[in-house]
Amino acid sequence: MKMLLYAGEVSLYWILLYACYWLMLRHHTFFKWNRYYLIGSLFAAFALPFVIYPDTAPQLPVVYSVNASAFTVSTSEPEQSAMLSWVQALGIIYGIGLIIATYKLLLNFIQLKSYLSAGELIELDDCKVVVMDSNHIGSFSFLQWIVINRNDYENHFDAILRHEMVHTKQLHSIDILVIELLKTVFWFNPVLLLYKYSLQEVHEYLADAQAPNREYYAKFLVAYALNAPRVSVTNHFFNPSQIKSRIQMIYKNRTSKWLLSTYVMSVMLIGTTALIVAGCEHEENPLLTETGPKTKAAEKANALDEVVVTNKQDKKIYSVVEEQPMFPGGIKSMYKFLGENIKYPEAASKANVSGRVFLSFVVTETGEINDVQVLKGIGFGCDAEAVRVLKSFPKWQPGKQDGIPVNVRYNLPIMFYLEEDDKASAAEPDAQIELRGVNSSDKPLIIVDGVVATDEDILKKMNPNSIKSLSVLKDKIATNVYGDKGKNGVINIITKKI
Repeated sequence: MKMLLYAGEVSLYWILLYACYWLMLRHHTFFKWNRYYLIGSLFAAFALPFVIYPDTAPQLPVVYSVNASAFTVSTSEPEQSAMLSWVQALGIIYGIGLIIATYKLLLNFIQLKSYLSAGELIELDDCKVVVMDSNHIGSFSFLQWIVINRNDYENHFDAILRHEMVHTKQLHSIDILVIELLKTVFWFNPVLLLYKYSLQEVHEYLADAQAPNREYYAKFLVAYALNAPRVSVTNHFFNPSQIKSRIQMIYKNRTSKWLLSTYVMSVMLIGTTALIVAGCEHEENPLLTETGPKTKAAEKANALDEVVVTNKQDKKIYSVVEEQPMFPGGIKSMYKFLGENIKYPEAASKANVSGRVFLSFVVTETGEINDVQVLKGIGFGCDAEAVRVLKSFPKWQPGKQDGIPVNVRYNLPIMFYLEEDDKASAAEPDAQIELRGVNSSDKPLIIVDGVVATDEDILKKMNPNSIKSLSVLKDKIATNVYGDKGKNGVINIITKKI
């Protein structure tokens, strides 16, 4: 699932980067810069999804809310059914496409090898020229080889050789090879065809720019007519679809150097977009903000951070209050309630889907749960199940501001997690839960079904198969919820009910 999302993000960044090139850069005569931009875009798209919104940066305009630490819901993986899940079906389709694309690429290389070995080899200082006896293939270059058919060798040898040597010296074939490899792996993405076309166009502009007499060279291009098969991994001298643009670029006045700033603008635009996307993900994750209850002193110290929202009934919804709303019996009871009532959706279990569902709701001034929203979900019934359980919450103790009950927005992330098949663990009845890297003086607080465990060896005595869910709280989240007892971390265990 994560790989699918990552591939989708890479593809979207490719589209965005190419759109910047098409709208802002393609008419420039900075051919080298255009080449660097296109190649750089192909690789930058792999890194942009990993951009992280810095904590020191200004916060995006969202409402701060009371947050709770994550609660984990887990279930054993179901036995494999006869029918394929949609993820498996997509994997099979992708595999078939990859095999076909790889086969086509290999055919191109085999065809190229046959051309290189069929002609007469002439070794020059900077390249190797292969003269073909046939005129059925157009002249082209690949790495250090330049293939010229018999007609071009006898009539246009100097002009074509000079042109193709620019391709070999500037390693234009490497660009095409990179594109072809990416096209093989991302065979489903048509934008790579546009990248290839634009790169080949820029390659021709670079080679045409080296012509000593542009008037003569432009007339030569117009007069040159060749209808021959082409090899997709090479740079051909003649491409009918590019002849018009090549002649236009030969006669076009050089672009002012001031317009080099458009490349900087493009980079800034893409960087800003990536940062905004990362910022949205940052704000969607409530665990990135301070969680847990605050003291009155802390609230007064941060009074300037208070955000108030007005709902349709003109009643204020607070995000920071002096006295936070509380589930009956406290946060431990809330976790116990969630563990007893949330069921892992069958659709999510069959599709092997897991992840966090981020929810937001309002605890009204009367303690009722209202305005339950899914901030970020994972689908397959997990979002609906989380909303269902939150709506079934009993009345809370409402939050208070200046001693008066008020409406308060509350955020709660719920983790749906698939455990390994119990069959493997069933074969080891003596299996134990072991904490590694923990000193005897730094043992974490252990909560079992909402009750603090007093037995230090409870993890060793507990059967792993009896655990329904397990969540870990660390650092400030743990101390905010459990005070000093949670300074070494908290392990919250919900056992299976028989």
